[in-house]
Amino acid sequence: MNERVEILKKINIEEYIWIVYLIIIGLSFYSNSVEKKYYIHDDLKSKEKYRQLNILIFSIAFIVYIYFFNNSYNDVINLKPTDPYNKKFFNKASLTASTLILIAGTILLFIAIFDTELQTEIAFS
Repeated sequence: MNERVEILKKINIEEYIWIVYLIIIGLSFYSNSVEKKYYIHDDLKSKEKYRQLNILIFSIAFIVYIYFFNNSYNDVINLKPTDPYNKKFFNKASLTASTLILIAGTILLFIAIFDTELQTEIAFS
């Protein structure tokens, strides 16, 4: 029964994360319009605004990725020797995926912060 309560808590948190994703999508649409303004009008203020928006977007995404990585890690740590093989396998697979997503998010955030000349097109995916 305790496991069900924990799953329900995670689902409740994930509902808030979906709202965060919607905010990220909205910010991404706005960021694209600012980026267009920079390339069409060679507007340096738009360039910096676009860069700052990307840093914000990828920072928020990075925090979400940390949350999911932490959940996956805790799920693996809490596995019992008596748990079925499938549960162990899928929890470890989920941790692997979460780790790779966290690494990708770290790289994208790094690019957003340090590519001040916008030489690399990055996308939230």
